[in-house]
Amino acid sequence: MTREFKTPAQALAAALVLAVTAPTAAASADCAGMAESIAAGMDSVDVQDVRDVVDICLSMLNPEPEQ
Repeated sequence: MTREFKTPAQALAAALVLAVTAPTAAASADCAGMAESIAAGMDSVDVQDVRDVVDICLSMLNPEPEQ
């Protein structure tokens, strides 16, 4: 499946999600590298905003058990 992203923020979000959910360590490392490359061209505040949103989304998909 090929996706066209409209903004660097969309591409960064996708790379971060794929880095966390990749089926192998090698694929995860590749996606993390892509995320780093994309983030390098973005403002640090925008990168942090994307990271925060991805973190929230992933935590909703895999909630920690209540204690």
